[in-house]
Amino acid sequence: MHRADAYLLDGATDASAPNPHATDNGERLLEAVDSTLVYAFQPIVNIDTGIAFGYEALLRGVDQAGYASIAEFFDTAYTSGVLEEVERRLQRKAVDAFVKLPSRTAMLFLNVDARLLASGGRTIIDGMAAAIAASGMSADRFCLELPETQDIVAGDDALPVMHQISGAGVRLALDDFGQGYSRLRLLHELQPNFVKIDRYFVNGVSADPKRRLFLSRLVDIMHVFGIAMIAEGVETEADFRTCKDLGFDYVQGYLIQKPTTDLDHILSLYPIVAGMNARERRNRSTDKSRLQGHLEMLPTMAIDLPMVEVFDMFRQHRDLSVIPVVDQAGVPVGVVGDADLKTYAYSPFGRDLIANKAYGRSLRDLVRSCPTASVDMPIEKILEIFAHRSDAPGILMVERGRYAGFMSSTALLKVLHEKTVAAARDQNPLTRLPGNLSIGDWVNDALEDLETGIVLAYFDFDSFKPFNDTYGFRNGDRAIQLFAESLQKHAADHDAFVGHIGGDDFFAGFRCEDPDQVTEQVAALIKRFAHDVESFYDAETRERGFLEMRGRDGRLNRYGLLTVSAGLLNLRAGRDEVPIDTVMDAIARLKKEAKQAVSGMAVSRLG
Repeated sequence: MHRADAYLLDGATDASAPNPHATDNGERLLEAVDSTLVYAFQPIVNIDTGIAFGYEALLRGVDQAGYASIAEFFDTAYTSGVLEEVERRLQRKAVDAFVKLPSRTAMLFLNVDARLLASGGRTIIDGMAAAIAASGMSADRFCLELPETQDIVAGDDALPVMHQISGAGVRLALDDFGQGYSRLRLLHELQPNFVKIDRYFVNGVSADPKRRLFLSRLVDIMHVFGIAMIAEGVETEADFRTCKDLGFDYVQGYLIQKPTTDLDHILSLYPIVAGMNARERRNRSTDKSRLQGHLEMLPTMAIDLPMVEVFDMFRQHRDLSVIPVVDQAGVPVGVVGDADLKTYAYSPFGRDLIANKAYGRSLRDLVRSCPTASVDMPIEKILEIFAHRSDAPGILMVERGRYAGFMSSTALLKVLHEKTVAAARDQNPLTRLPGNLSIGDWVNDALEDLETGIVLAYFDFDSFKPFNDTYGFRNGDRAIQLFAESLQKHAADHDAFVGHIGGDDFFAGFRCEDPDQVTEQVAALIKRFAHDVESFYDAETRERGFLEMRGRDGRLNRYGLLTVSAGLLNLRAGRDEVPIDTVMDAIARLKKEAKQAVSGMAVSRLG
């Protein structure tokens, strides 16, 4: 759909309405197309690398041509009977500008007026064919964006046209998904290459749990069907991070670049994305290394490979039941299985028939969708995507948007098993909390990502040995479990990481903007534990407020009831990277200070 930022055709004019000025209006419109209207471009970038995957062409200049909006311009073209010619000329104008952009692999995302699809679509098909031929580019570098807000797109007349367009190699994207009618039938029947999520759901998603939940499920569903996801309207770094965590493949919005008609300002790589990812470093390198150890580097077939060569590929690789199919840029399209060719292979004239160009069958007709996932995703997320397609032979893995390998169901289970075993080895057997290896990984990652401030907290029990000696190891374990549960509940409420160092020592890491608030929360946690653990003592000891025990020298000694000391180290946002040894030395010092403090707490800001 042609638009400035959001162009809807909900108010389209009835074609049957008489218009005595149609001829004059038509000539004026065509003159405006040739002399006044121009295209601005906005990049659609890979969320992991910042490489421009495509550029959306956005129409500009309708106000200078005397129209109040883009919608009015196209409604006038429709009622004047020149919509087809307007679209044809605009397609050529968009392509002529697009070929001047720096990237030689990026795609052109071009909007289309859906009324042409319902009227037979020959203008769209012929226009794109002419534009593609004139540009010298392959068809799969073009993507038509279909406005989800128009009823007409999901109509029975439009679907065959869209299938024809797709069959010619042109990509299809559902635009503004989630806005308007949300035609799930269109999504199911068309199986577009891309779905662009409307900016309504993206703006502010970092601070809206309901939107995050909605988008998380939607992204998973799309990936199950091998559909790439594009987040529109990304304007803040927080929303960018959330979109990445949710599994989006590409982003578009003012944060990356505003639409511009100055082609010299268009880049093929946007360093801002690499910078944000470097600062984030919520490290998934361990998962990634495990995945790469099990990736099968199956050979691929290009989507335009002649059918004779498709048969030859399977003959050369007799051990393979499926072969991935990619476009010219290396982006996965789906898979073809040997079973898909058996009907022709076992027929006396099947192979000759399918190889005959007049028969009209091509590799595109045999490609099946296959779940896709990024090698940067957590293993659990990848397995969840695959689990929704039990009929799939495996999952296509991508890195930076390109084919990176194939994971069979068996390989996925092996990777998950390896991770589970590694986590179990590091896990504390009493509290089931992560151990020292996981704590070390979290601290390292946090120190490399000081975009937000962090607070590192070290917890240590006071008077634990006297309690353990008096009431036994079983009750000592109960006290440890009580604190672990309280700390976990507190962490869940504040998005914190919790680990069990060993014995009666615990760790918690908080990402926060206000370290004073964390200090107050930790003080409340300590107070709560001291109150709850009193029930572990007998009534007489609780009444006394201390525990009496004879030492080795026979003297009667007094010990306070169980409490917890906490050393808190604050690191402000934006400071330079801090060596982990410096941090650990500071925490060890604070732990000793906390045990001597009346409050049971010692707080320091590093630097």
